[in-house]
Amino acid sequence: MLTLYRPFSSLFRDDLGDDFGNFFNRTLSRGNQDLFSPAVDVVEKDDAYLIQADVPGVSPEEIEVTVENDVLTLKGKRERQNVEEHAGYRRVERSYGSFSRSFVVPSGTNPDAIDARVEQGILTVSIPKVATAQARKVEVKAVGLVDKAKKLFAKSPDSANA
Repeated sequence: MLTLYRPFSSLFRDDLGDDFGNFFNRTLSRGNQDLFSPAVDVVEKDDAYLIQADVPGVSPEEIEVTVENDVLTLKGKRERQNVEEHAGYRRVERSYGSFSRSFVVPSGTNPDAIDARVEQGILTVSIPKVATAQARKVEVKAVGLVDKAKKLFAKSPDSANA
């Protein structure tokens, strides 16, 4: 199973669960640098795991997908657009800035064949599963004294003519 990589999650675990942490990940800022955390869906199919991240407004050149020590990391940056002020106030609800999301890559996958694509603002990362060997039936042959005796005493065509 593909899981979110959180090395320090046990330190900040709360009864409110992941939604509590995601709320703060989406709304906190580091100094002047805003944090942007795209929503991610993880889907398991028969032949692959799919990670689908909402990255509207992020160009493919601004996205980096890496795999190191069985951890897949998505990094990118969505630049802030110019917003004009009207009547002394403004409202900006869209998040901007850098993001980084990491996931543990499960065993039984092929990290060398990972594929990443952006289409209509959705980053799709495909992690193919390794084909498992199919079970096959093995024939069991009887080899005992009776079988060896039958072979020894079987008449060969040459000995019958003699």
